[in-house]
Amino acid sequence: MNLAILGMGTVGCGVVEVLSMNKSKITGLIGEDVTISHVFVNNIHKERDVDLKDAKLTDNIEDLYGADDIDAVIEVMGGMEDTRDILKKFLEKGIHVISANKDMLAKYIDELTEVANAHDARLLYEASVAGGIPILHAIEHGLNANEIHKVMGILNGTTNYILSKMTNDGWDYEKALKESQEKGYAEADPTNDVGGFDAQRKIVLLSRLAYDRKVDIEEVPVTGISNVELKDIETAKKEGLILKLVGKSEFDGQGLSVEVAPVFLPADHQLSSVAYEKNAVYVNGNAVGETMFYGPGAGGPETASAIVSDLINCWRNAGRKQFNLTPQQTASVKPSQSSNKYFIRFNAAEADVKAHLAGLNVEYSVVDADSGTTVVTSPIDPEQLEKLKQNREYRIESIYQVEGD
Repeated sequence: MNLAILGMGTVGCGVVEVLSMNKSKITGLIGEDVTISHVFVNNIHKERDVDLKDAKLTDNIEDLYGADDIDAVIEVMGGMEDTRDILKKFLEKGIHVISANKDMLAKYIDELTEVANAHDARLLYEASVAGGIPILHAIEHGLNANEIHKVMGILNGTTNYILSKMTNDGWDYEKALKESQEKGYAEADPTNDVGGFDAQRKIVLLSRLAYDRKVDIEEVPVTGISNVELKDIETAKKEGLILKLVGKSEFDGQGLSVEVAPVFLPADHQLSSVAYEKNAVYVNGNAVGETMFYGPGAGGPETASAIVSDLINCWRNAGRKQFNLTPQQTASVKPSQSSNKYFIRFNAAEADVKAHLAGLNVEYSVVDADSGTTVVTSPIDPEQLEKLKQNREYRIESIYQVEGD
């Protein structure tokens, strides 16, 4: 099998390493050798720590379009519209595509899968969600006997690292962010991670697959962690609550509620123990019940593991009619109608907060009254929540959903 790789950064090099490290096993699984025949990069003169001497290295994508010996393409270069157009051209030639590009896929996956199906090619993208965790394969194959009604997870290692340092070591946000950048978890511009947008793209891809519905990423609300304050984390920790950035979607058969936001979890919740750069995903099915998948959310070899797995699975099914999930219905994305508990810090005296909440028929417990008043409410419905937010007299300094009973 001849393979083209688009991009040779950390993940691209990881793919080369995995193919070399596990060559005999991979060859045995697919029945033939994998040859990296073409590599597309921006800079063909850059030194790389992997052996590419037998590959045709080029910075001109037209060289790959003209090749007639490419069986599959691995895309790890990033990009949006230009990358979509490049992948479409390969799919139109019946060439299988494996991509780790969550940004592009979250927006254009339906368009690409339609092209792939029309030309009997596969589009696989395990590495685009949760790195080395085989969550997409699990949903599409391992849990396909179930009607899935909920997906929830920690989907971004950078934000989980920051919140873990704040929770476990008492660091403030800026200090934790700085170290995450020094360790290479966060970019120099961390907006994509700390703003929640990376997790947004992943929950869109997970929800699309879990519920067989197209999901418009523009309809998915996002709240990041850049405004999280250490004092809320420390106050909640005393009450047995741990803050995590969670991507969550629930489908009731008609409408889909989906969002990304910081959420307090009970300390005994399994997601609470998912620390630092690790990821984890819960999937609830009507037959299997609650399942959890845990592992590394990023990294060169870890992400490459998912990419090469897609490559093996794709080639082992060669000769069969290819099929890619292309939902025929678009999800009706709506705010959750569930009643939930909330952690709320008011800039008001306890007596005033007590009168205010009593007027809204909201039950609560006070967890701190030293500076303003912080409470954890009993489950309240969306209408009560909106009334709380709209009242400016008792200013809300922070508010977080509390997951669980």
